[in-house]
Amino acid sequence: MMNQNRNTWLTTLLATICLLVACERQTHVTLEGGVTPVFVISGSGKLASLAVYSPDFAAKAESPWDENFALWKIKPIGGNSTGTPLRKLRRITYGVLPDGYEQVKPTVGSAPHLAEGQKYFYEVETTNAPGTTGYVEIRNSRGVTTHGLGPCFKADSKKWIRVACPN
Repeated sequence: MMNQNRNTWLTTLLATICLLVACERQTHVTLEGGVTPVFVISGSGKLASLAVYSPDFAAKAESPWDENFALWKIKPIGGNSTGTPLRKLRRITYGVLPDGYEQVKPTVGSAPHLAEGQKYFYEVETTNAPGTTGYVEIRNSRGVTTHGLGPCFKADSKKWIRVACPN
């Protein structure tokens, strides 16, 4: 009887450990670098896209992902499912394409320079784990994490309507 209880306990423990190890870990971004920020990305997913939006995005966007305001966006060459695991990718320098990725915005040329004192919204989409969003500001010639609001939208039929953001 004691052996059976011990085996049940060990099986439960191993199953719990396996579940914890396999759990999705939310995507997290920290910033390094100077005027050209470096996104240090961690989490359990694969990078599906990284986009950096202009300072006008918060005030003028017409949908939550209005690509008219995307300054730089990258995605995997073979589609979202072919993205590189974040644990292997780790660091992305703004404007520099990682291996296996293509630049979607701008369609021609290089990513535009980020101006001192401006807030830029960024979005990291992943597969197999939650992505993340945030703001980067160039302050004293360094890319730093900052806070920003909006834009906020709600869906109405087949279009987006801008609404006041919650405080």
